[in-house]
Amino acid sequence: MLKTGPGREHAYDPVEFAQKHGLTLRQAEIVIHANEPSKHKCLAAPIFLQAMKELAKNRENRSPG
Repeated sequence: MLKTGPGREHAYDPVEFAQKHGLTLRQAEIVIHANEPSKHKCLAAPIFLQAMKELAKNRENRSPG
C-alpha cells in the first residue's frame, strides 16, 4: 500500500513514475513505497535501474558458455 496523507499532493503517481523511468508498474510501486514519493526528493529510480542492469550483467557472466 502506498503512503498517503498530508503533504502527498506532490507525490508521484505510480503509472507516471513507471513511464518516466522505464519501470513496470509493480517496480514503480516498490520504489515509491520504499523511498520518498515526492517528485522533488525521489531519486531512487535511476539507482534501481542501475542495480537491475548490474544484476543482468552478473547473470550473463555466470551463465555456462
